[in-house]
Amino acid sequence: MKISGLIRFFVAMFFCVSSSMANPTQDINQKEISAPEFSDPAQKSQRSKVWQARPIRYDSWGQNADVAVTLDQHQYAALRETIQMFSMKSGLRIAVVEGTCGTSEAMLDKKQVDIAGFACPPATTDRLPGVRFHTLGISALAILVHHGNPVQNLTVAELRAIFSGRITHWSQVRGVQERGGWDFPIRPVGRLHCKMRPGHWRTLLPDENAFSAQLVEVGTVPDMIASVAGNQGAIGYEVLWNRERFDRGGLVKVIQVDGVSPDDDQALAAGHYPFYRVSNITSWEAPGTKNNAAASLVAYLRDNVPVLKNNYRIVSSEWLRKNGWRFEGDELVGNNR
Repeated sequence: MKISGLIRFFVAMFFCVSSSMANPTQDINQKEISAPEFSDPAQKSQRSKVWQARPIRYDSWGQNADVAVTLDQHQYAALRETIQMFSMKSGLRIAVVEGTCGTSEAMLDKKQVDIAGFACPPATTDRLPGVRFHTLGISALAILVHHGNPVQNLTVAELRAIFSGRITHWSQVRGVQERGGWDFPIRPVGRLHCKMRPGHWRTLLPDENAFSAQLVEVGTVPDMIASVAGNQGAIGYEVLWNRERFDRGGLVKVIQVDGVSPDDDQALAAGHYPFYRVSNITSWEAPGTKNNAAASLVAYLRDNVPVLKNNYRIVSSEWLRKNGWRFEGDELVGNNR
């Protein structure tokens, strides 16, 4: 067993002992769940003067382009048509590749792209000299269960008890027995990606060691959906677009959290739904790296997020501002709670 798995085992054992003395749905101490949702924009990653003086040099896929872009898979699908439209209007040649937050971090560090996309708030290590973050919006992180599960709603406290291992069977969840029973062992499923970055799954539990020793860790979105669809006791999480994309058989059900549905964009913007991912893109602003064409594309994307197709489920930064979320420049740095 990996060291992290051992630590999770002992954490789970602690919670199991504690649950014999207290209600298992009692929330974890606030100090234990106070993982930051955002990093401090003032904290920058350090690089040498030689690195800072180095210009942008595209990789082979970006040769002959005016702008080189890497985006995470959600952004790639949502923004591709908008980028093509901008390219046609402006006459600029734009090369785009699909990647991950890790891909974006690496390409920024190698100075291979003008724009990089992240599905999380940046970590301090992402805040390279001369790099500026622009928030496009947020997407609800939906709680998913097997389609046969009678549960329609869970509280945040119940979810934390489930994922930490203090609630181990669905029959322990309030109201399940009254709805005909569902006495399956709970099988929590987690995709603990971007472990060094704040937000996303850390809004559920603060770090990997707080999760149950019984957690089934998966590495990809299709594996998350398949794991929940294939086990009657499973529970996981994913953004709505990915659930719609990979749950072709309708075997996964979305449930409410504290009576609020992740489908309710207005509730998400108002801060009533607690779990979400942040969609950011970057630009360079230092002399020798700034690309005016890329800056124009960043502004175009930011302005056009409100009119993206609804199935991509990105609540725009414009809507967040109107609901009191905190920004520093273009970057979302705090919620409205």
